[in-house]
Amino acid sequence: LTTMTRSRSILLSTALFSNHFINSIGVAAAHEFGSTLPPAFAFHPKTSANNNNNNNGIDDDQTASSSSSSQPSFKLKERNPYDVHVYYNGPHERSDAMELRKDMQLEFPWMRFFPYRDRPIGPHPVPMWEADFGGYDNRHRWSEVRDFIEMEHGSLSVLIHPHSEDGDTADHTKNAFWAGQVLDLKLEIFSS
Repeated sequence: LTTMTRSRSILLSTALFSNHFINSIGVAAAHEFGSTLPPAFAFHPKTSANNNNNNNGIDDDQTASSSSSSQPSFKLKERNPYDVHVYYNGPHERSDAMELRKDMQLEFPWMRFFPYRDRPIGPHPVPMWEADFGGYDNRHRWSEVRDFIEMEHGSLSVLIHPHSEDGDTADHTKNAFWAGQVLDLKLEIFSS
C-alpha cells in the first residue's frame, strides 16, 4: 500500500471507531469522556444540530454507525436512491472539487457522474457537480459514500440527498446530509 492509502485507511478506521463510539454512548457522554471528532464529522446526521435525520433510509444492519434504535426517517422511491452534489466557488475550490470527483470515480465506479456546472442551476446557489447512486440496488451503500465524503471533502460543501416519498423540499432539507458548510438552496423552485 502507498503511504497515502495507508494514511487514509488509518484515518477512516479511527473515524469509524470514533463515530461508532459517539453513537453508542451519545454526544454529551463522549464530550464528558474527552472524546472529540475530527472536523470532517461536524455535520454527521446523528450528531449535528444541522441535521435531524437518522440513518437516511438505511436499515440498522446496513450501516455500522447507526445505533440499534435508529429507524429510517423516510421511505425511498424505487429509483436512483441518492444524489451527491459537490459545490465550489472560485478556481481553488473548483480544483478541489474536481480532485474529489476523480477520487470518487476511482473509489465508487458504480456511481454515475454528470457534467460539472460552472454556474448556479436549479436549487443550487453556486457551481457544482453531481453524481448519483446509479440505481435502487445501490441504496445500501449510503454509509460507504457518506463516510468517504466526511473524510475527503476538505473545505468543500457537499450535499447528499435522497429521492424519498417525502418530496423534493423534504429531501433537500430535513432528509439531507451535509458535509462542510450548509448552503441556502433555492427551495422555492420545488413549490411550482
